[in-house]
Amino acid sequence: MNFRVFRLSKKNLISLAVFLVFFLISLVFILVDADRRIERVLFFPDEGGINVSGELRRLPVRDSLEGNVELYIDELILGPNNIDRYRLFPVGVKLDSLIIDKDTLYAGFTENLITTAETVPMSFQGITDTVKKAVVFNFPELKEVKIAVGGEPIE
Repeated sequence: MNFRVFRLSKKNLISLAVFLVFFLISLVFILVDADRRIERVLFFPDEGGINVSGELRRLPVRDSLEGNVELYIDELILGPNNIDRYRLFPVGVKLDSLIIDKDTLYAGFTENLITTAETVPMSFQGITDTVKKAVVFNFPELKEVKIAVGGEPIE
């Protein structure tokens, strides 16, 4: 019987060890990170602004309900990933404030939500209604959403 011994040079052995260490570290980060994400449905309008369709995203889990809702609304403001959907919020709109009191969310947006609402397919009323329904759908512990623009509550 003729056996061949496979030997690695010192350089190749070190390279292999470094690769394995990075592989294991990456694997640990992927496994840990997978537990800290949750799937949320973001709703965006179609071209006419009459219908909305959902887009599934895996968002990182924050330590509080306020943090999770804030991240969700920020993702709505960023817009869709799918090119067949349109922005819900006009460009430049920001979330000013967010407070949760019992089962009610109070969300405040910058004034340009009103002044630039015509730049998106959905009406101002449609935008606010979609935000309210989307938040309650994704966060069932919230029963009501009240929106303010520029510090003034809207009906």
